[in-house]
Amino acid sequence: MLIVTGACGNIGRRLVAAWPDAIGIDCVAGTHHTIDLVTTDFESAFWSALLGRASGLVHLATSANPDAPADIHLQAVSVTARLVEACYRARVPGLVLPSSDWAEPKSPDLEINAYGYSKRALENLARLYDQQPGLRARAIRIGWVPADSSALEAAPGWLKDNYWSDEALFAAFEEALGFSPSRR
Repeated sequence: MLIVTGACGNIGRRLVAAWPDAIGIDCVAGTHHTIDLVTTDFESAFWSALLGRASGLVHLATSANPDAPADIHLQAVSVTARLVEACYRARVPGLVLPSSDWAEPKSPDLEINAYGYSKRALENLARLYDQQPGLRARAIRIGWVPADSSALEAAPGWLKDNYWSDEALFAAFEEALGFSPSRR
C-alpha cells in the first residue's frame, strides 16, 4: 500500500488517480483521510497501523509557493521531520519527499530563499532516512506540472524547459520509490 500526503493538490491528485491502491491524505475533504498534518499525532494508533502497512509514502503536503512567508516553510520542515520519524519507527521501506529547483536556483537572477532552504532541508531528511538499513528515501526536484495543460502553450521558454508531463511525473516518482505502483 502506498500513502500520498497532499493528495488533493495538483501533483497528489494525479498520483492517487493513477495508482488505484494509493491511500490519499490531505487537510481538505475529497480524499481517503482528511487530516491536518500540523496537528496530527504521528504516534497515534491510526498512524502506527497505517504506516505499518505501507510499502511507501509520497509526502507532498508542503507549500508549493516560493513566495510564501518563511514561517510557512519552516512549519513544512517541522511537519516533514515528524512524519519522517514516524515512517522510520514503522520501517516504511520507501519514502519520497518534495524538492524544487529553488533548492539551487539555476538562473543568475534568482537567489535562494526560505522556500529553497526548506527544500534543501527536505533533501537532507531524505538522505538521512536513506542511510538506515533496509530503508530507501529520495527527494525529487519536481519540475513544472501545470494544473491545466493549456497553460503550456502560453508559458515562457524557461518554464516550458522545466515542464513535466504526467508520464514524466509518474516515472520520476516510481524511480524514487524503487517500485512501480499499479497504474489505472
